[in-house]
Amino acid sequence: MLGDIDDRRKSMLSAVLGRWIVYKDSWPRLSSLPECDGFWGCALLFKRIRFLSTKVFFVTVNLFPCCRLVFVVLLTASFAVSQQRCAAGQRRVESPVEFQRVVKEAKPGDVIVIGGSDWVDKRLKIMLAGSAEKPITIRSEVTWSGKSAFEIIGKHVVLDGFVFKDGGLSSGHVMKVRGSHCRVTRCVFEHYNPAKRSARYQWLSLFGHHHRVDHCRFSGQDHSGCTLVVWLAVDGESEVGQHRIERNHFLNRPRGDGNGFETIRIGTSEHSLKSAECLVSENLFENCDGEVELISNKSCGNVYAGNTIIGCAGALTLRHGNDCRVIENLILGDSDENSGGIRVVGEGHQIVGNHIQGVGDRVDGAIALSAGVVNAKLHQHAQVRDVLIDRNVLIGNDGDEIVWGHGKGSHNRTLMPRDITVKNTRRVGQVALRRLRDGDVGPEAQ
Repeated sequence: MLGDIDDRRKSMLSAVLGRWIVYKDSWPRLSSLPECDGFWGCALLFKRIRFLSTKVFFVTVNLFPCCRLVFVVLLTASFAVSQQRCAAGQRRVESPVEFQRVVKEAKPGDVIVIGGSDWVDKRLKIMLAGSAEKPITIRSEVTWSGKSAFEIIGKHVVLDGFVFKDGGLSSGHVMKVRGSHCRVTRCVFEHYNPAKRSARYQWLSLFGHHHRVDHCRFSGQDHSGCTLVVWLAVDGESEVGQHRIERNHFLNRPRGDGNGFETIRIGTSEHSLKSAECLVSENLFENCDGEVELISNKSCGNVYAGNTIIGCAGALTLRHGNDCRVIENLILGDSDENSGGIRVVGEGHQIVGNHIQGVGDRVDGAIALSAGVVNAKLHQHAQVRDVLIDRNVLIGNDGDEIVWGHGKGSHNRTLMPRDITVKNTRRVGQVALRRLRDGDVGPEAQ
């Protein structure tokens, strides 16, 4: 082939080949391109590629004009890939001011790491949006204490590793998540209590829709307010609920002195006929004694499945709302005489495949069907109707297996449950459901 090229082109080609031998070992591979920050970082990277290829490009296109288009395409593709790698980076911050600045510059796919010394008395509110394909991650490596609190209005944002410990507020929310498609994962809320137990605030509040809370630990709450609450009344929100709360560890909540000490609440009585469609699954509850409503359902269409509840002085309570499913939960009294099973109010629920063993008389039995009020208002007890109770295992519980008309006679509650189907109840046998343990849930779980 070289014999067909004139002397000038031969010498040029020889120069190219010689230059290639010099540069070939330093030619940047796409797999080893350095991380860069922003437009100027990308420009410098492209300049390096252009410098190394300049002589090869210009000499070769003179030798072989047909290669011009190929070189243009290859260089354009290389720059596009380089720019894509630069678009998503990791930024480390060590102060709230620096954090706020980086948040304003963040792009889909970015990772923001909060490091340095612990943050005390820091109250932050941010707005941030990633994408379904490239969520933005905020990873905290510090402990938040004092009066610290965090609020986000976001879409497709992951909050990873936040630790709130040994602090306390007077009102509001320790962490407040608004927007949609955010994830709270591997976070810890521990002993974040005020000086006065009567101070009411929530540890984690979810507004908006399609959030996920997983592998978190909530421990030692002793004041008024829910540990985790889903809110359905949000101005301007056309879509709410549809959250997933899974593989979390709730533990060691001492008994409160009235209402408002729930561990989980989904909805409120005022909006209890709204459809929330949340999934609460595979969580572990241990020694959560806050009040009679360990879990307080106050909305429609929710599913409680595969949870393990051990030694909790309360019941999984469908307090308001309709059409919920309580499926394959393991509830063990663990010698707590105040422990409870499942309490039901409303219509269209399904209580299927649960194992309830050794619970006390907190709700007078294993499964309590409440008495209702005639023409009940939203905050009152609606009549229990059209409920399926199937394939439950009830062993060694105080009180009745099924309590008919729990609370009848109090607060004008006179309506007995109706159209109830109870079948396939078992009273002996080993626990067939999976019992979740520490290693299965919380931040340390695999």
